[in-house]
This record gives sequence, structure tokens and C-alpha cells, in this order.
Amino acid sequence: MKELTRKEEQVLLAVHHLQDEACLITICEQVFRYTGNRYSPGTIYAPLNRLDINGYIEARSGRNPEFASKKPIRFYRLTPKGHAALVELQKAYSRLWTGFETPAEEKI
Repeated sequence: MKELTRKEEQVLLAVHHLQDEACLITICEQVFRYTGNRYSPGTIYAPLNRLDINGYIEARSGRNPEFASKKPIRFYRLTPKGHAALVELQKAYSRLWTGFETPAEEKI
């Protein structure tokens, strides 16, 4: 598995959570909801494009009645390769954090 950047991981997880509603704007909102990091659509587009090129997600055109735009919108969905990458990331982080303990707060 190609190593993903933190932003690519966040975008991939957002696509997973949003399922059929994953488009540029909703991905930005989802990343903010989970991380508190507010990224502009332009900032999200580059990792989204790399994930598409590398086969982790696939794009399709569609329309969302909630958006005023009459243009087709690009929606994204996880591919089997993208799902496998998320499973591997979860395992890797689980191993990485094994044994880590938060120090007890000092009493004042």
C-alpha cells in the first residue's frame, strides 16, 4: 500500500462515512466535523484527485437537489482498494498506539 498523507487519510475516511453523498463540499464539511480543521475546497481537491488517480476512490457525475447548481457534481465512492487501505491504516494505528498511556494529571 502506498503511504497516504494525513489529509489523504482524512479525505478517504470522509468519503467512507459520506457514502453516496461524498462530493467536494460535503467532504470539506465532514473533515471539519471530525478534525476541527477547516479546509477550503481547493485544498481538498488535490488529495481527492490523487486518491482517484491511485484507485482508492472513483468519481461519478450526478446531481444533488440540495445544491442550487444546475451543473453536474462529481461524487466519489470508495473502491475495494480504498477500503483495504482504510483497514490497513486502522491496524497500523492500533499497533502504533499499543502501550501508550496518557500521564495522570497532577493534583493541585
